[in-house]
Amino acid sequence: MKAGTRFLLIFVGLLLVTDLSWRVWTWNANADLRATSKLFKVEILNTNNILGIGIADAKTGKPLWIQWNDSHGKPDAISYFLHGINVLNLHLKGDKPPAYDVIFYGPGRSQTWWWDLGRGTFMTRTFYNTNGDFSTQEIWYDQTWHTVDRRNGCNGIVINGQWRGIGFDTNGMWTTEINTNQ
Repeated sequence: MKAGTRFLLIFVGLLLVTDLSWRVWTWNANADLRATSKLFKVEILNTNNILGIGIADAKTGKPLWIQWNDSHGKPDAISYFLHGINVLNLHLKGDKPPAYDVIFYGPGRSQTWWWDLGRGTFMTRTFYNTNGDFSTQEIWYDQTWHTVDRRNGCNGIVINGQWRGIGFDTNGMWTTEINTNQ
């Protein structure tokens, strides 16, 4: 029985040494993850039935980056934050170039969103007042910004005193329609 007891003690001792060695190795191998988890946390988000995964500051809980997925689980938009405030959104639309908007914050809670609809240039600015309500919209047309004027359910701009309906041409740039004399 002494041999059996000795064998059992040696076996249990080896198991303990192996377990301890494994724990030390795992602890060292995951040192980067522990350090990262002290700085960042990953969150699963669900807003208005839209799912997203985000990275937030672990101490403040403020978001840094969020990838929003469409109803099929494919990436639809990516949002970037600075000090927890949304400043840039990329909108991914299949095989088309990504559209993006940059948000500038003004006095109070006013905002201006600059839009590039995938054409490589900012073409639209949308302004929101301090309550977050839509204020006005401007489009880049003929080397200048024009305020969008909505009449009879149609968007247009006034050029030389004449209201003209607006739309996109075949290149995806703003264009005016015929003179409507409204």
